[in-house]
Amino acid sequence: MTKFEKKENDMQNAFIEDELLEYVWVATEERGNANTEAMSEKFGKETLKVVLSEMIEKKLITNHNSVIHLTEAGQKKAMQIIRRHRLAERLLNDVLGVSDEVFERGACQFEHFINEDITASICSLLGHPTVCPHGKNIPPGECCSHAKRKLQPVFGPLSRLRTGVKAKVVYISTGSQESLDFLSSIGVVPGLAFIVHHRKPSLVIRFGETQLALDDDIARYIYVRIITR
Repeated sequence: MTKFEKKENDMQNAFIEDELLEYVWVATEERGNANTEAMSEKFGKETLKVVLSEMIEKKLITNHNSVIHLTEAGQKKAMQIIRRHRLAERLLNDVLGVSDEVFERGACQFEHFINEDITASICSLLGHPTVCPHGKNIPPGECCSHAKRKLQPVFGPLSRLRTGVKAKVVYISTGSQESLDFLSSIGVVPGLAFIVHHRKPSLVIRFGETQLALDDDIARYIYVRIITR
């Protein structure tokens, strides 16, 4: 085996290792345990034999009577993979509005290539969601703990902002092209900085010399980041 072939083989095994950790986490979450018989059907007997052996050596898993359990180290690594995957699902579903099949496939690719800094940024962008689009728990990260200590979230829908708060539009989640076109025509686009002028009798934002009244039905689809400085 050449150096290139060895490197390629190691990368493939690392990819499968991540997939196996994710599989064990989800199987344990849904059924209480993961067994090698079901895993063989998904990953293939020969591949499973090699990768599981390596994972046992790394102390990521244990294998007792064909039942696979995550060790403490394996649990930590699997949790990070699951967190990346489910945050990617939220990003693709909520922000980009892609179909279920497409965002699931995209999330599988995301989880292998984004680092923890990017993961934390995505989590903050989405307002630290606790569940994925399928209703499964998203493991919290350090950024979530930090956000809970704040008196007010730094990210969320415009409809929740108080009078006097300064913010910037991050993204608009409505799937209606008509609504997007309308908001764009009145200047409400990602990057717009504004202040909440007042909330009653209607929500009014001010940017530059413009004051704009928005219905709550529209404002709840406009996600903003609070400007603290």
